Amino acid sequence: MQKAVAIITWLNEELGKAVSYLLILMMISIAYEVIARYFFNRPTSWAMEVSTYLFCTYVLIGGGYTLAKGGHVSVDIVYGRFSTRTKAILACLTSVFFFVFVIVLLWLGWEMAYKSMMQHETSGTQLDWPLWPVKFLVPLASLLLLLQGLAKLITDFQTAITGRAPEGDGGHGGIFARSKE
Repeated sequence: MQKAVAIITWLNEELGKAVSYLLILMMISIAYEVIARYFFNRPTSWAMEVSTYLFCTYVLIGGGYTLAKGGHVSVDIVYGRFSTRTKAILACLTSVFFFVFVIVLLWLGWEMAYKSMMQHETSGTQLDWPLWPVKFLVPLASLLLLLQGLAKLITDFQTAITGRAPEGDGGHGGIFARSKE
């Protein structure tokens, strides 16, 4: 089990690092647009659309990475008062809500992307790019988030049983990814 947790976490971490470089491309695109528009009075027809697609990729693929690093929102003021075992038990119980949301997102995202591909949906802008590649990011990101959620659940379940966080859990997506207890 720990091997699967490590592989899933490694995958999300590597993808998260890779998509972080999209921010640089996005900044270049926006800077080019600003310079072209305000200094040369020659706005582009593509910069905003390209920046939007890059940002969508960054945000969606970054979800699994953020979960692996323990970066999603939690109520630390309440949660911090509990013991390690209690935190893990609560994490296991509340994971039901997470899995329902992510499975629905995966299902509906797949339907949306597949429909877009079958209908040859395009952006309708001057670039007129096909939208299905961007829309397929929703089910892909949902799958990555689902896998990282399973890795987190495994780690949290082990912690609930033993009462202590696994050694070196920093990147394995458990509830102790951010804090050292």
